[in-house]
Amino acid sequence: MQASEIARFIEALAPPMGNDEGFKWGDPQAEVSGVLVTWMATLEAIEHCMAEGLNLLITHEEMHYPYSSRQPGLEKYLTWRVNRRRILLFTKGEITVYRAHGMLDRFCILDDFAELLGLPEPSVKEGYHRIYDIEPVPLADLVEQVKERTGLAAVRVTGDLEREVCRVGLPWGGLGLSVNSGFLNALMQYDPDVFIAGESDEYAMRMVADCGVPMIETGHAISEDPGLEHFAEHLGESFPGLPVVFHRCAAAWQVC
Repeated sequence: MQASEIARFIEALAPPMGNDEGFKWGDPQAEVSGVLVTWMATLEAIEHCMAEGLNLLITHEEMHYPYSSRQPGLEKYLTWRVNRRRILLFTKGEITVYRAHGMLDRFCILDDFAELLGLPEPSVKEGYHRIYDIEPVPLADLVEQVKERTGLAAVRVTGDLEREVCRVGLPWGGLGLSVNSGFLNALMQYDPDVFIAGESDEYAMRMVADCGVPMIETGHAISEDPGLEHFAEHLGESFPGLPVVFHRCAAAWQVC
């Protein structure tokens, strides 16, 4: 089976394919020994791929830095240490890299984050917009529920911990970042009183604070790994006999 056959399968799941998706490295016609699915092609993920004897790596995030949909070309940044190190391993392992981003967000990632959090069926489901109505609960209690459901020892949170909240908006992945402030602003039209985000930053936190909406930050990979694991299982079931391995990207920081 060639890598291009698996690519066609992915591209049929939740089209259309975005400009930032597709083959990023290696040979699209390579005979596939097995697949590793991961959130990002970190050195650890690539080494895992090599150790398992797999030669197709499907990554949700871009394989190189800097990350920007407006700067997709790698040629200008080959001298960056992070890119050199990754490419050396791709070459050594003869690994083909395919990026599946928005297609997998639509296929399962967004809704699997809600399932991880134990949220009910959404009361708003329009495109990428999701709003969930829950029983009123103090923000502090919701924080504890999020920590329990995600397995995180700590999260960052903005807002009054004693305030009761009941209408949850879900800026998963990187949509809680200030670079995606337009998405946060669009969610405001549904009158959420709390956000549970993937990754955020101070600019975005100050934005939502000034809008009167507290936000709980979990982590970019934390919010997307459940969906990627789901996709890996689906891929394995769809191609019986093909080794498919899911590589979980742990949090990039420690709480000290």
